[in-house]
Amino acid sequence: MKKLLLSIFFLSSAFCASAQNDGLPFHEHDEETGLFLGGSLTYWNNTDTKASTLQLFPEMGWRFNQTWAAGIMFGYGFDSERVGGVKNITRIYKVSPFVRYYYMHRGPFNLYLDGGMGFNHSKPEQNTATKRNGYEIGIRPGVCVDLAKGFCLCMRMGFAGYRNNYFVGEEHEVGDNGFGLRFAPEELMIGLELEF
Repeated sequence: MKKLLLSIFFLSSAFCASAQNDGLPFHEHDEETGLFLGGSLTYWNNTDTKASTLQLFPEMGWRFNQTWAAGIMFGYGFDSERVGGVKNITRIYKVSPFVRYYYMHRGPFNLYLDGGMGFNHSKPEQNTATKRNGYEIGIRPGVCVDLAKGFCLCMRMGFAGYRNNYFVGEEHEVGDNGFGLRFAPEELMIGLELEF
């Protein structure tokens, strides 16, 4: 995971350096309002531990002007792993409405804060006693890079707020309950966005 994050960091550094030297084309939004669709997709298969993970997070929203937008993100996750010869399958569902505030527009880079709440539910197929429901209220910082007119690369990087039985990633019990600021690999979401 560290190699992947370092690779992303070095690629984005090279991209930023290229943007300063060559001058990437910046596409102003022709209209103040509009629909945006996007999301992220993750799939991982670990052949050593016989584990598979699929996560799909589509989102949609409406831009009110150059500064404000509102939207909703849905999530579905599927985890499968073998423990002691038994296959354990867990399905995860998520709903997160948000309000987005763009606080900086510089060339193709747009920095924003997503404020909102999220609800999630996990349901193991084998052991229904470990079924969980959780929620979060807080802020997620992010950045969108305009790649072409109406097409952006978006990243959410971290979380600041309150969580109650809200689960993220592989480190169970870390960041699940309480109030705080968390920048961890589990909090990073990278996806694409289309603007209409």
